[in-house]
Amino acid sequence: MFKGKVLAKCKQKKFGEWLLMIKFGDFMDRFEMKKLTKPFAVGGKCCPNDLNELNMGQLIELQSTKDVPSLFEVPAKVILGIDKKKLMSCKATEVVRFSGWVSGEVERINKLFASTNRKPKTEEVQAGIDQLNFGTFGLVDWYAMRMGIKDHEEVMSVPWLRVYKCLQMDTDKAKYEDRLRRVYEDKRRK
Repeated sequence: MFKGKVLAKCKQKKFGEWLLMIKFGDFMDRFEMKKLTKPFAVGGKCCPNDLNELNMGQLIELQSTKDVPSLFEVPAKVILGIDKKKLMSCKATEVVRFSGWVSGEVERINKLFASTNRKPKTEEVQAGIDQLNFGTFGLVDWYAMRMGIKDHEEVMSVPWLRVYKCLQMDTDKAKYEDRLRRVYEDKRRK
């Protein structure tokens, strides 16, 4: 119900006008943006079908949106190349739907990366593996080392999908090696 009211307020309004009208706290608490459908275009710029073509730098920039204005401004700038001034004159429904769709896509991508996490063994937990979470910097550093890249900035131009696939392969390989080690241990015990 709330979603319909918010989108109804958007109709026929420019994004800048709508942004002044909306109460951000109420909007963010009750409005599930990530469930919105993608518009065909925003400000005359066609929207992509998905975010699979983004590079790591663009993905990291999208993941770093923390406040309400950046939730709308960053996706428009990063994906469509629309600056803040032009964004304010775009149709509010297009901007809100696009930003909501991007939010859902970023969540999808984050879940893919999270799926590569393997459950730590009891001994690893005792040794403090949880202290080895280095976030985005750790991911960029891991990929740079894996690929022999000296400059982290180079990693920022690599497609995020390539980084994810390498992480997935390394995780699968580590799981296989754990299983193989257990098979050898079981054979020795017999």
